[in-house]
Order: sequence, then C-alpha cells, then structure tokens
Amino acid sequence: MPAVRIVAFVLASVMAGGIFAGLIQPAMADVGDISVGGVWISKITENAAGYLAEQRATEVNKRITEVLSDPRFRHVGAVVSVRPMGDATAVMVGDQLVFTVMPVDASGTGVTTVELARQWAQRLAQGLSKALPDANFHTF
Repeated sequence: MPAVRIVAFVLASVMAGGIFAGLIQPAMADVGDISVGGVWISKITENAAGYLAEQRATEVNKRITEVLSDPRFRHVGAVVSVRPMGDATAVMVGDQLVFTVMPVDASGTGVTTVELARQWAQRLAQGLSKALPDANFHTF
C-alpha cells in the first residue's frame, strides 16, 4: 500500500508541475523595445518617415550593435548627444546616428522631441556604460 501512495504522490506532483510550467513563461521584449546593457531605453511604437515602427526599432538595435562593436568606443567611450534636425531630433554616439526622435514619437507625451531625445540619450548612455564597463559614455 505505501508504494501505491508514493506512486500517486509522484504522479500528482508531476501533473501539478506540468500545469504550473505551462503558466510560467519567460519575459519577452516587445519588437519595439529598445534596450542595451540591461537598461530599457525606449519603445518605438509609431511609423515614421516611411518606415514601420518595427523597421525603425530594428534599425535602432542594429545601430546600437554597431556602436558596441566599434573599436573607437570599446575602451574610451563617447559623448551621447542630442541634435535638433528640423522638427525631429537625432541621438548620436560620437558621430554615429543611433535614433531619430520624430514628432509622432513625442505626441501625447507632453514633451518636445528634443526633451524626449534627451531622456532616451540619458538611458542610452547608462546602458552603453553597463554594456561596455571599461568605456565612459555620458550625455552632453
């Protein structure tokens, strides 16, 4: 009889574990989320300049990867700057474009594209500093 109880307990445990395993899912970043070095920078949700939001996010992630791979930035770092460009605002790492903050990105936020770009630039500098701890990234 005790063997039957053990088997029943093991089966009940496996079934309960299977139920809970089905409920637990890893956190998945949305396609529009931009992050680096464990720091969330922004979420691209709007189409702009002829690109879908997903295409814009893919391009930004590609540019961040290029910054991380650039030997000029690996140990020395760079200034992360914000540059107005008409009604849009660019976020640059050194002389390399990373983001273009469009008016549609800032609409409904209560801030200008320049202010939103400053917020994104600050988080980008923090994330780059964590991703490349030997380098110094700061905003200007």
